[in-house]
Amino acid sequence: MSAISPLPSDGLDDAPSFVEAVTDEDLLYFCANVGDADAQLLLLPPRPPHATRRAIVVDAGRSGKIEGLLALAVDAGWLPTTADGSLAPDAIALVVATHPHADHIRGLSGLLASHGHAVSEYWDSGYFHPSRGFHDLMGQISGLPHLLYAQPTSGFRRWLHQTRITVLAPAIHLRNRYDTYGVEVNSASITLRLDYPAPRVLQRDEDRVLVDHENAVSMILGGDAQTDSWAHVATDFPALHAHDNAAAEAIGAATGIDHLRADVLKVPHHASKHGINLELMERMSPKVTLVSSTDRSPQYNFPHAVTQDILREALEPTMGLGTPRSADHDLGLFYTADRDAAGRALGTIAMRLRPGTRDLWRLGDEPGDLSFDPATARRWRGR
Repeated sequence: MSAISPLPSDGLDDAPSFVEAVTDEDLLYFCANVGDADAQLLLLPPRPPHATRRAIVVDAGRSGKIEGLLALAVDAGWLPTTADGSLAPDAIALVVATHPHADHIRGLSGLLASHGHAVSEYWDSGYFHPSRGFHDLMGQISGLPHLLYAQPTSGFRRWLHQTRITVLAPAIHLRNRYDTYGVEVNSASITLRLDYPAPRVLQRDEDRVLVDHENAVSMILGGDAQTDSWAHVATDFPALHAHDNAAAEAIGAATGIDHLRADVLKVPHHASKHGINLELMERMSPKVTLVSSTDRSPQYNFPHAVTQDILREALEPTMGLGTPRSADHDLGLFYTADRDAAGRALGTIAMRLRPGTRDLWRLGDEPGDLSFDPATARRWRGR
């Protein structure tokens, strides 16, 4: 097991307030501290003329954690509410259950019971699991007739105002194997890419103009996808290598676009040794890398030392054994299990994302904490 080093206190800043720092231009992302599980929340920028945001939930591996983050968002005035203070219809644009393992869906039944009226759309991978929790969740979904239910596969795209969501996995090939040759349930996981602001075409008088932000922010949320799934992703989303010769330029050949390169990566499968490989990590080349796990998991051995070394090598290539390596936090590698030098939990990771901005904050909660005090949030400003 490779230990998680504490974050130095001189890299953490108590001011200004997290809530006060947020602007309408920011896409907000929360990777909740839920131990060896996953729970993520995104708050989309307001869509004019509306003054409030809409939410996306990706997994809820601990009951009550996402509800606590939603309560924080309501208190901050970020989400629309009704007269009685409950979330307004359509306040939650999308709920994604990446796959039916309990550490990803355990809290979704409770979320739908309390906030189902506010959810517009629900996605899962289509992998039917024999567990009681999964069947209870499907029963909860069937009791929400307004809910749009879908099982997306690779290549599906959804636009929510200026945010583009692309499904990277599962591949259709895997989806069609679920009930025949079998697929390991982790590799049935939905993997998402988000781009903000998304490129779009605007009509201006007689002209159509492509608006493509040079510094648009991209994220990949890896679910629990493992090697089988990523092999299909690499085929479906190829790297288009650049060519600088005259013939390639004349025919508009590949221009160096890599559909898997991302600014932020949520590492798949809690940094298990089967979730990612070096070549894939090098392709993604994230500036910020996030892991949802405990600091030492005796049951699952997450985060695994093999994967930690892969992440570090991709983020800071070395010349060989014995080469000094920077600390994880200096590589932009953070864990929900991080603690500061005094041993205090840093907890849930909150990010403000927009072109030119990638602020990272820590909300200071333990895995079992179900409420949040934004006044205790601390910003990571590096050293």
